[in-house]
Amino acid sequence: MVNSLSKIIFPQLEFEGASEADKFQKMFCDLYRIELFKDGLDLILTKLREKQLRFEVRIVKGWDTNVGCFLTEQKSFYDKTLGKILHKSAPKIILRQLSYNVLAHEMAHALEFESGIDLGEEFRTAIGFDMKGRDPKIITLKAEVKRLMVDALKAYKPHQFLSELFARYFELLSISRNVSAKGDFATLEVMSFFENTTNFIEKIFNPQIRAKIDPEISKMTSEIARQVKLEAPQEKFQEKVESVQKKSAGSWSKTTKSNAMWQRGWEKYEALEEKK
Repeated sequence: MVNSLSKIIFPQLEFEGASEADKFQKMFCDLYRIELFKDGLDLILTKLREKQLRFEVRIVKGWDTNVGCFLTEQKSFYDKTLGKILHKSAPKIILRQLSYNVLAHEMAHALEFESGIDLGEEFRTAIGFDMKGRDPKIITLKAEVKRLMVDALKAYKPHQFLSELFARYFELLSISRNVSAKGDFATLEVMSFFENTTNFIEKIFNPQIRAKIDPEISKMTSEIARQVKLEAPQEKFQEKVESVQKKSAGSWSKTTKSNAMWQRGWEKYEALEEKK
């Protein structure tokens, strides 16, 4: 099983400096502990096998705060049969830090591209219902949501919000205790707070990409997911003193008062959309 995976990943994986291919592969496999990730990870493997995606790991220098990016380049080639020059995209994921959250974040951007889906009204509605005027009751999750999905968005333009929020939802899941036993909150706690976003991934996004997945890879990774699954994590003390967030009543149907800073940026984005 491991050898089969190595044959897919390693030819499309390049390190600047010392190779940590085995560590990369283990981290990739560990993300299968989150069932919601399986279709996306399977599509990444499919694209790697088809030589339509590659990873480059360039460990970040001390002054560089850009820890990853997803790029698509245009490559030209001459088709003898057609007698003309053709162009095709050459997507790659550059990682400047080898960690679960950076890997999950950048792969989410790649999946958005590969899916061809428009993160328009449905995703905006879902993430909006989940976040506007609401905070997780679990202290550690509340802090991460604020850091990743509120404060960090100040560095982006409004038209980038949807793509970033999409990737940061995946990032939140990747740092949960279900991936790493040392995490500060469980996957279910993230999915419970982001109920509408989770529904969007499960019912709209994953079905959209499923048809693009190699069936052989899907079958192989079902066994990988079984092998890497962790036992149910133990609840931490700080979570016992905070009540778990109740699920929002009715899927995609609850609106509340808005976080002022986040809402201003969101309204600015919506205004731009309406002018198109």
